[in-house]
Amino acid sequence: MERKIKYALPWIIYLGSLLGFVLARFILRGIGVEFRLWVQALFWALVFLFPALLIGYYLTRIKYKVLAVVLTVIYAVLAVIVFIGGFVYFLLTSPSEHDIGLGMICVAEQSGGYTTGYTYWDKISFFGRRQFEWDEERDIRLLEDKYGMEFAENSGAYVTEKYPQIAVHILGYPTVSGSGLSDDFIENIACDHFKKTYEAEAFQTEWSETKENGTEGYHLIVKKESEIKQASKEAAAMISDAMEDSIFKKFTGVLQVQIEVKENKRICSLYFGGESESSDLEKRGDYYADAENTEKTLAQTYNELLQSMEESERIEQITEDTEDENKKYFDRMERSYDLLYEKKLSEQYTTSEKTYNAKGNFYAILGGDTAEYENEADRPYEVTVVYDRVSDDGKSLLFVMYKKYHEKSDTATGYSVDLDAEKVEEYDVPWF
Repeated sequence: MERKIKYALPWIIYLGSLLGFVLARFILRGIGVEFRLWVQALFWALVFLFPALLIGYYLTRIKYKVLAVVLTVIYAVLAVIVFIGGFVYFLLTSPSEHDIGLGMICVAEQSGGYTTGYTYWDKISFFGRRQFEWDEERDIRLLEDKYGMEFAENSGAYVTEKYPQIAVHILGYPTVSGSGLSDDFIENIACDHFKKTYEAEAFQTEWSETKENGTEGYHLIVKKESEIKQASKEAAAMISDAMEDSIFKKFTGVLQVQIEVKENKRICSLYFGGESESSDLEKRGDYYADAENTEKTLAQTYNELLQSMEESERIEQITEDTEDENKKYFDRMERSYDLLYEKKLSEQYTTSEKTYNAKGNFYAILGGDTAEYENEADRPYEVTVVYDRVSDDGKSLLFVMYKKYHEKSDTATGYSVDLDAEKVEEYDVPWF
Protein backbone atom coordinates (compact mmCIF):
# COMPACT_ATOMS: atom_id res chain seq x y z
CA MET A 1 0.00 0.00 0.00
CA GLU A 2 2.77 2.39 0.98
CA ARG A 3 4.58 1.55 -2.28
CA LYS A 4 1.51 2.50 -4.32
CA ILE A 5 1.08 5.76 -2.42
CA LYS A 6 4.76 6.49 -2.92
CA TYR A 7 4.37 6.25 -6.71
CA ALA A 8 0.94 7.88 -6.89
CA LEU A 9 1.64 10.91 -4.66
CA PRO A 10 3.90 12.77 -7.15
CA TRP A 11 1.29 12.30 -9.88
CA ILE A 12 -1.45 13.55 -7.59
CA ILE A 13 0.62 16.67 -6.81
CA TYR A 14 1.39 17.11 -10.50
CA LEU A 15 -2.22 16.78 -11.67
CA GLY A 16 -3.41 18.96 -8.78
CA SER A 17 -0.95 21.71 -9.74
CA LEU A 18 -2.01 21.46 -13.38
CA LEU A 19 -5.69 21.63 -12.44
CA GLY A 20 -5.02 24.54 -10.05
CA PHE A 21 -3.21 26.54 -12.73
CA VAL A 22 -5.97 25.95 -15.30
CA LEU A 23 -8.62 26.92 -12.73
CA ALA A 24 -6.71 30.08 -11.71
CA ARG A 25 -6.30 31.01 -15.37
CA PHE A 26 -10.03 30.53 -15.96
CA ILE A 27 -10.96 32.71 -12.96
CA LEU A 28 -8.53 35.49 -13.92
CA ARG A 29 -9.81 35.55 -17.48
CA GLY A 30 -13.27 36.09 -16.08
CA ILE A 31 -12.11 39.45 -14.71
CA GLY A 32 -10.02 40.28 -17.78
CA VAL A 33 -6.62 39.32 -16.38
CA GLU A 34 -4.04 36.89 -17.76
CA PHE A 35 -0.80 35.51 -16.44
CA ARG A 36 2.34 37.19 -17.81
CA LEU A 37 4.13 35.27 -20.56
CA TRP A 38 7.04 34.28 -18.35
CA VAL A 39 4.61 32.63 -15.89
CA GLN A 40 2.90 30.71 -18.70
CA ALA A 41 6.21 29.64 -20.22
CA LEU A 42 7.56 28.48 -16.84
CA PHE A 43 4.41 26.49 -16.08
CA TRP A 44 4.33 24.68 -19.42
CA ALA A 45 8.06 23.87 -19.09
CA LEU A 46 7.31 22.25 -15.73
CA VAL A 47 4.35 20.41 -17.28
CA PHE A 48 6.81 18.70 -19.60
CA LEU A 49 9.83 18.35 -17.30
CA PHE A 50 8.07 16.95 -14.24
CA PRO A 51 6.64 13.78 -15.86
CA ALA A 52 9.73 13.43 -18.07
CA LEU A 53 12.06 13.38 -15.08
CA LEU A 54 9.72 11.18 -13.07
CA ILE A 55 9.44 8.56 -15.81
CA GLY A 56 13.20 8.64 -16.25
CA TYR A 57 13.57 8.01 -12.54
CA TYR A 58 11.20 5.02 -12.75
CA LEU A 59 13.23 3.51 -15.58
CA THR A 60 16.40 3.64 -13.52
CA ARG A 61 14.63 1.61 -10.83
CA ILE A 62 14.04 -1.41 -13.08
CA LYS A 63 15.32 -4.55 -11.46
CA TYR A 64 17.36 -5.68 -14.45
CA LYS A 65 20.26 -3.18 -14.61
CA VAL A 66 21.21 -3.71 -18.25
CA LEU A 67 17.61 -3.24 -19.33
CA ALA A 68 17.30 -0.20 -17.08
CA VAL A 69 20.35 1.44 -18.62
CA VAL A 70 19.25 0.73 -22.21
CA LEU A 71 15.71 1.98 -21.66
CA THR A 72 16.90 5.03 -19.75
CA VAL A 73 19.34 6.01 -22.53
CA ILE A 74 16.72 5.50 -25.26
CA TYR A 75 14.18 7.45 -23.24
CA ALA A 76 16.63 10.29 -22.54
CA VAL A 77 17.46 10.67 -26.25
CA LEU A 78 13.77 10.72 -27.18
CA ALA A 79 13.01 13.18 -24.36
CA VAL A 80 15.74 15.56 -25.53
CA ILE A 81 14.49 15.39 -29.14
CA VAL A 82 10.92 16.07 -28.04
CA PHE A 83 12.06 18.90 -25.76
CA ILE A 84 14.13 20.58 -28.51
CA GLY A 85 11.29 20.17 -30.99
CA GLY A 86 8.84 21.64 -28.50
CA PHE A 87 11.22 24.50 -27.73
CA VAL A 88 11.60 25.37 -31.44
CA TYR A 89 7.83 25.20 -31.88
CA PHE A 90 7.46 27.49 -28.87
CA LEU A 91 9.87 30.04 -30.36
CA LEU A 92 8.01 30.03 -33.68
CA THR A 93 4.48 30.27 -32.33
CA SER A 94 4.55 31.83 -28.89
CA PRO A 95 4.01 35.59 -28.44
CA SER A 96 6.79 37.87 -27.24
CA GLU A 97 6.25 40.45 -24.52
CA HIS A 98 7.77 43.96 -24.58
CA ASP A 99 7.71 46.62 -21.87
CA ILE A 100 6.80 49.94 -23.56
CA GLY A 101 6.81 52.06 -20.41
CA LEU A 102 4.11 53.80 -18.36
CA GLY A 103 3.06 50.42 -16.93
CA MET A 104 2.09 49.05 -20.36
CA ILE A 105 3.10 45.95 -22.31
CA CYS A 106 3.01 45.17 -26.03
CA VAL A 107 2.54 41.49 -26.94
CA ALA A 108 3.63 40.50 -30.45
CA GLU A 109 1.60 37.54 -31.73
CA GLN A 110 3.59 35.13 -33.91
CA SER A 111 2.99 32.39 -36.46
CA GLY A 112 5.75 30.51 -38.25
CA GLY A 113 8.36 32.86 -36.88
CA TYR A 114 6.61 35.96 -38.24
CA THR A 115 4.78 38.63 -36.25
CA THR A 116 1.08 38.63 -37.16
CA GLY A 117 -0.22 41.38 -34.88
CA TYR A 118 0.09 43.29 -31.64
CA THR A 119 -2.04 43.49 -28.51
CA TYR A 120 -1.59 45.91 -25.61
CA TRP A 121 -1.84 45.24 -21.88
CA ASP A 122 -1.59 46.98 -18.53
CA LYS A 123 0.70 45.46 -15.93
CA ILE A 124 -1.48 44.27 -13.06
CA SER A 125 1.40 42.85 -11.07
CA PHE A 126 4.63 40.99 -11.55
CA PHE A 127 2.52 37.98 -12.54
CA GLY A 128 -0.55 39.40 -14.33
CA ARG A 129 -1.69 41.70 -17.15
CA ARG A 130 -4.98 43.13 -18.50
CA GLN A 131 -5.63 43.87 -22.18
CA PHE A 132 -6.81 47.32 -23.28
CA GLU A 133 -7.68 49.29 -26.41
CA TRP A 134 -6.06 52.62 -27.19
CA ASP A 135 -8.16 55.70 -26.41
CA GLU A 136 -7.69 59.47 -26.13
CA GLU A 137 -6.53 59.30 -22.52
CA ARG A 138 -3.79 56.79 -23.29
CA ASP A 139 -2.74 58.68 -26.45
CA ILE A 140 -2.31 61.84 -24.41
CA ARG A 141 -0.27 59.97 -21.78
CA LEU A 142 2.15 58.81 -24.47
CA LEU A 143 2.43 62.27 -26.07
CA GLU A 144 3.00 64.02 -22.75
CA ASP A 145 5.59 61.46 -21.70
CA LYS A 146 7.43 61.85 -25.03
CA TYR A 147 7.40 65.65 -25.34
CA GLY A 148 7.10 66.83 -21.74
CA MET A 149 4.15 69.16 -22.39
CA GLU A 150 0.39 68.96 -21.91
CA PHE A 151 -1.87 67.87 -24.79
CA ALA A 152 -5.63 67.98 -25.34
CA GLU A 153 -7.93 66.31 -27.86
CA ASN A 154 -9.21 68.51 -30.70
CA SER A 155 -11.32 67.25 -33.62
CA GLY A 156 -9.74 63.81 -33.81
CA ALA A 157 -6.22 65.13 -33.29
CA TYR A 158 -4.25 66.54 -30.36
CA VAL A 159 -2.95 70.06 -29.67
CA THR A 160 -0.70 71.68 -27.11
CA GLU A 161 -0.68 75.22 -25.77
CA LYS A 162 2.86 75.94 -26.98
CA TYR A 163 1.95 75.09 -30.60
CA PRO A 164 -1.80 75.76 -30.87
CA GLN A 165 -1.68 75.81 -34.67
CA ILE A 166 -0.14 72.33 -34.91
CA ALA A 167 -2.46 69.29 -35.08
CA VAL A 168 -0.82 66.08 -33.86
CA HIS A 169 -1.86 62.61 -35.07
CA ILE A 170 -0.85 59.21 -33.75
CA LEU A 171 0.75 57.22 -36.57
CA GLY A 172 1.84 54.12 -34.68
CA TYR A 173 2.11 52.82 -31.14
CA PRO A 174 5.26 51.36 -29.54
CA THR A 175 5.82 47.73 -30.44
CA VAL A 176 9.14 46.70 -28.88
CA SER A 177 11.05 48.01 -25.91
CA GLY A 178 12.52 51.42 -26.76
CA SER A 179 10.69 51.77 -30.09
CA GLY A 180 8.68 54.79 -28.96
CA LEU A 181 5.50 56.45 -30.18
CA SER A 182 5.21 57.38 -33.86
CA ASP A 183 3.44 60.68 -34.57
CA ASP A 184 3.64 63.72 -36.86
CA PHE A 185 4.24 66.41 -34.21
CA ILE A 186 7.87 67.23 -35.07
CA GLU A 187 7.22 66.94 -38.81
CA ASN A 188 4.29 69.36 -38.60
CA ILE A 189 6.28 71.87 -36.52
CA ALA A 190 9.13 71.76 -39.05
CA CYS A 191 6.73 72.18 -41.99
CA ASP A 192 5.12 75.17 -40.28
CA HIS A 193 8.54 76.84 -39.97
CA PHE A 194 9.45 75.93 -43.56
CA LYS A 195 6.26 77.44 -44.95
CA LYS A 196 6.67 80.70 -43.03
CA THR A 197 10.28 81.13 -44.19
CA TYR A 198 9.46 80.21 -47.80
CA GLU A 199 6.63 82.73 -48.03
CA ALA A 200 8.38 85.50 -46.08
CA GLU A 201 11.54 85.28 -48.23
CA ALA A 202 9.63 84.74 -51.51
CA PHE A 203 11.82 81.78 -52.43
CA GLN A 204 11.93 80.61 -56.07
CA THR A 205 12.29 76.82 -55.80
CA GLU A 206 9.08 74.94 -56.54
CA TRP A 207 7.43 73.41 -53.48
CA SER A 208 4.48 71.21 -52.60
CA GLU A 209 2.44 70.59 -49.48
CA THR A 210 1.26 67.16 -50.63
CA LYS A 211 3.33 63.99 -50.48
CA GLU A 212 3.34 61.26 -53.11
CA ASN A 213 0.93 59.17 -51.01
CA GLY A 214 -1.56 62.05 -50.86
CA THR A 215 -0.89 63.04 -47.24
CA GLU A 216 0.12 66.52 -46.17
CA GLY A 217 3.81 67.31 -46.08
CA TYR A 218 6.16 70.08 -47.11
CA HIS A 219 8.90 69.40 -49.67
CA LEU A 220 10.90 71.30 -52.27
CA ILE A 221 11.05 70.12 -55.90
CA VAL A 222 14.16 70.26 -58.10
CA LYS A 223 13.76 69.42 -61.80
CA LYS A 224 17.03 70.67 -63.29
CA GLU A 225 20.68 70.49 -62.34
CA SER A 226 20.84 74.27 -62.66
CA GLU A 227 18.22 74.60 -59.90
CA ILE A 228 20.34 72.79 -57.29
CA LYS A 229 22.39 75.79 -56.16
CA GLN A 230 19.34 78.00 -55.61
CA ALA A 231 17.41 75.18 -53.93
CA SER A 232 20.37 74.52 -51.64
CA LYS A 233 20.51 78.13 -50.48
CA GLU A 234 16.78 78.19 -49.79
CA ALA A 235 16.73 74.77 -48.09
CA ALA A 236 19.62 75.81 -45.84
CA ALA A 237 17.82 79.02 -44.91
CA MET A 238 14.61 77.14 -44.09
CA ILE A 239 16.50 74.66 -41.91
CA SER A 240 18.45 77.44 -40.20
CA ASP A 241 15.22 79.27 -39.30
CA ALA A 242 13.54 76.08 -38.06
CA MET A 243 16.50 75.29 -35.80
CA GLU A 244 15.87 78.46 -33.83
CA ASP A 245 12.97 76.53 -32.25
CA SER A 246 14.34 74.90 -29.09
CA ILE A 247 12.40 71.68 -29.70
CA PHE A 248 14.93 70.72 -32.38
CA LYS A 249 17.69 70.62 -29.80
CA LYS A 250 16.24 67.29 -28.68
CA PHE A 251 14.23 66.02 -31.65
CA THR A 252 15.28 65.52 -35.25
CA GLY A 253 13.56 67.45 -38.03
CA VAL A 254 13.76 66.76 -41.74
CA LEU A 255 13.29 68.76 -44.93
CA GLN A 256 12.45 66.65 -47.96
CA VAL A 257 13.73 67.65 -51.40
CA GLN A 258 12.24 65.74 -54.32
CA ILE A 259 14.53 65.37 -57.35
CA GLU A 260 12.59 64.89 -60.60
CA VAL A 261 14.27 63.99 -63.90
CA LYS A 262 12.10 62.89 -66.85
CA GLU A 263 9.38 61.34 -64.65
CA ASN A 264 12.02 59.66 -62.49
CA LYS A 265 11.85 60.75 -58.86
CA ARG A 266 14.02 60.40 -55.78
CA ILE A 267 13.62 61.90 -52.31
CA CYS A 268 16.60 63.50 -50.60
CA SER A 269 16.09 63.85 -46.83
CA LEU A 270 17.95 66.67 -45.09
CA TYR A 271 17.98 65.90 -41.35
CA PHE A 272 18.74 68.55 -38.76
CA GLY A 273 18.74 69.08 -35.00
CA GLY A 274 18.35 66.27 -32.47
CA GLU A 275 22.04 65.41 -32.25
CA SER A 276 21.37 62.72 -29.63
CA GLU A 277 19.05 60.92 -32.08
CA SER A 278 21.10 61.21 -35.27
CA SER A 279 22.91 58.10 -36.50
CA ASP A 280 25.01 60.01 -39.07
CA LEU A 281 27.72 61.73 -37.02
CA GLU A 282 28.96 63.74 -40.01
CA LYS A 283 25.58 65.12 -41.09
CA ARG A 284 23.73 65.85 -37.89
CA GLY A 285 22.83 69.02 -36.02
CA ASP A 286 23.24 72.09 -38.21
CA TYR A 287 25.08 70.35 -41.09
CA TYR A 288 22.39 71.23 -43.66
CA ALA A 289 22.05 74.81 -42.38
CA ASP A 290 25.16 75.34 -44.53
CA ALA A 291 24.18 75.79 -48.20
CA GLU A 292 27.44 74.22 -49.46
CA ASN A 293 26.78 70.99 -47.56
CA THR A 294 23.20 70.92 -48.81
CA GLU A 295 24.36 71.47 -52.39
CA LYS A 296 26.78 68.53 -52.18
CA THR A 297 24.04 66.17 -51.00
CA LEU A 298 21.47 67.36 -53.56
CA ALA A 299 24.02 67.10 -56.37
CA GLN A 300 24.93 63.58 -55.27
CA THR A 301 21.27 62.54 -55.22
CA TYR A 302 20.72 64.12 -58.64
CA ASN A 303 23.69 62.25 -60.14
CA GLU A 304 22.59 58.96 -58.59
CA LEU A 305 19.15 59.38 -60.13
CA LEU A 306 20.74 60.29 -63.46
CA GLN A 307 22.91 57.15 -63.41
CA SER A 308 19.86 54.97 -62.71
CA MET A 309 18.15 56.09 -65.95
CA GLU A 310 18.34 54.46 -69.38
CA GLU A 311 21.39 55.54 -71.38
CA SER A 312 19.40 57.41 -74.04
CA GLU A 313 17.46 59.33 -71.37
CA ARG A 314 20.64 60.04 -69.45
CA ILE A 315 22.48 61.45 -72.49
CA GLU A 316 19.47 63.56 -73.44
CA GLN A 317 19.24 64.97 -69.91
CA ILE A 318 22.97 65.70 -69.72
CA THR A 319 22.69 67.63 -73.01
CA GLU A 320 19.75 69.62 -71.67
CA ASP A 321 21.59 70.32 -68.42
CA THR A 322 24.65 71.57 -70.31
CA GLU A 323 22.58 73.90 -72.50
CA ASP A 324 20.66 75.12 -69.48
CA GLU A 325 23.86 75.71 -67.51
CA ASN A 326 25.38 77.69 -70.38
CA LYS A 327 22.27 79.81 -70.65
CA LYS A 328 22.25 80.41 -66.92
CA TYR A 329 25.97 81.25 -67.01
CA PHE A 330 25.55 83.95 -69.66
CA ASP A 331 22.41 85.23 -67.99
CA ARG A 332 24.27 85.64 -64.70
CA MET A 333 27.14 87.36 -66.50
CA GLU A 334 24.88 89.91 -68.18
CA ARG A 335 22.82 90.57 -65.06
CA SER A 336 26.05 91.08 -63.09
CA TYR A 337 27.23 93.59 -65.66
CA ASP A 338 23.84 95.36 -65.52
CA LEU A 339 24.29 95.72 -61.76
CA LEU A 340 27.84 97.03 -62.27
CA TYR A 341 26.63 99.61 -64.76
CA GLU A 342 23.71 100.66 -62.57
CA LYS A 343 25.74 101.09 -59.38
CA LYS A 344 29.08 102.36 -60.73
CA LEU A 345 29.55 102.96 -64.43
CA SER A 346 26.35 104.89 -65.16
CA GLU A 347 27.67 107.72 -62.99
CA GLN A 348 30.27 108.49 -65.66
CA TYR A 349 29.03 106.83 -68.86
CA THR A 350 25.60 107.51 -70.33
CA THR A 351 25.60 104.69 -72.87
CA SER A 352 26.34 100.98 -72.71
CA GLU A 353 26.33 98.39 -75.48
CA LYS A 354 26.59 94.70 -74.54
CA THR A 355 28.05 92.33 -77.12
CA TYR A 356 30.19 89.22 -77.68
CA ASN A 357 33.31 88.72 -79.76
CA ALA A 358 33.84 85.94 -82.29
CA LYS A 359 34.99 83.57 -79.54
CA GLY A 360 31.82 84.14 -77.54
CA ASN A 361 33.46 86.27 -74.86
CA PHE A 362 31.32 88.98 -73.29
CA TYR A 363 32.27 92.67 -73.34
CA ALA A 364 30.49 96.01 -73.26
CA ILE A 365 31.29 99.29 -74.98
CA LEU A 366 30.75 102.39 -72.87
CA GLY A 367 31.69 104.91 -75.53
CA GLY A 368 34.78 106.80 -76.60
CA ASP A 369 36.40 110.18 -77.14
CA THR A 370 39.78 111.68 -77.96
CA ALA A 371 42.67 112.64 -75.70
CA GLU A 372 46.38 113.26 -75.77
CA TYR A 373 48.29 109.99 -75.76
CA GLU A 374 52.02 109.37 -76.28
CA ASN A 375 52.60 112.98 -77.38
CA GLU A 376 49.79 112.72 -79.92
CA ALA A 377 46.87 115.13 -79.55
CA ASP A 378 43.30 114.09 -80.09
CA ARG A 379 44.16 110.40 -80.11
CA PRO A 380 40.82 108.42 -80.22
CA TYR A 381 40.12 105.91 -77.50
CA GLU A 382 37.35 103.49 -76.55
CA VAL A 383 36.20 102.44 -73.08
CA THR A 384 35.23 98.77 -72.80
CA VAL A 385 34.34 96.44 -69.95
CA VAL A 386 35.42 92.81 -70.38
CA TYR A 387 34.28 89.82 -68.35
CA ASP A 388 37.32 88.22 -66.69
CA ARG A 389 36.40 85.23 -64.51
CA VAL A 390 34.61 83.93 -61.42
CA SER A 391 36.14 84.95 -58.09
CA ASP A 392 38.06 82.35 -56.09
CA ASP A 393 35.21 81.93 -53.60
CA GLY A 394 32.69 81.51 -56.43
CA LYS A 395 30.41 84.26 -55.11
CA SER A 396 31.34 87.07 -57.50
CA LEU A 397 32.06 87.71 -61.18
CA LEU A 398 35.09 89.83 -62.05
CA PHE A 399 35.08 92.47 -64.79
CA VAL A 400 37.90 94.69 -66.06
CA MET A 401 37.33 98.14 -67.61
CA TYR A 402 39.92 99.25 -70.20
CA LYS A 403 40.61 102.59 -71.84
CA LYS A 404 42.00 101.58 -75.21
CA TYR A 405 43.92 103.59 -77.78
CA HIS A 406 43.73 101.32 -80.80
CA GLU A 407 45.31 98.09 -79.53
CA LYS A 408 46.96 99.56 -76.45
CA SER A 409 45.30 99.93 -73.08
CA ASP A 410 46.15 103.02 -71.13
CA THR A 411 44.32 102.21 -67.85
CA ALA A 412 42.46 99.27 -66.37
CA THR A 413 40.13 99.05 -63.39
CA GLY A 414 38.77 95.85 -61.86
CA TYR A 415 35.26 95.35 -60.47
CA SER A 416 33.97 92.47 -58.35
CA VAL A 417 30.20 91.95 -58.63
CA ASP A 418 28.29 89.81 -56.12
CA LEU A 419 24.89 89.51 -57.78
CA ASP A 420 23.13 87.78 -54.88
CA ALA A 421 24.24 90.40 -52.37
CA GLU A 422 23.87 93.20 -54.97
CA LYS A 423 27.36 94.35 -54.03
CA VAL A 424 29.98 95.94 -56.32
CA GLU A 425 33.59 96.51 -55.25
CA GLU A 426 36.52 98.02 -57.10
CA TYR A 427 39.97 96.36 -57.08
CA ASP A 428 43.39 96.86 -58.61
CA VAL A 429 44.13 94.75 -61.67
CA PRO A 430 47.33 92.88 -60.73
CA TRP A 431 48.74 92.42 -64.23
CA PHE A 432 48.29 96.00 -65.40
